[in-house]
Amino acid sequence: MAICKSCNQEMTSADGCTYGFLIDSYGKHVQRSTENFGEPDGRCHDCGAKHGQPHHYGCDAERCPKCGGQLIGGCTCGWTHLAHN
Repeated sequence: MAICKSCNQEMTSADGCTYGFLIDSYGKHVQRSTENFGEPDGRCHDCGAKHGQPHHYGCDAERCPKCGGQLIGGCTCGWTHLAHN
């Protein structure tokens, strides 16, 4: 059982995270990545989000919508918060 720390849903059965936007330091809302890179079963290999749905926060496959880097490791774009869809 893996619970998303943001939306509190079971990641393997939920369609995706209910927090669909990132917020930058200026308060601008930007839609989070919904691409799952062609996973054969239509779900992300790491967080279980369905293709077309936001990844669960902390997913190692989620890419930054601004720079394209790994959101949890390589991105330095300054996202400060998440926001609901």
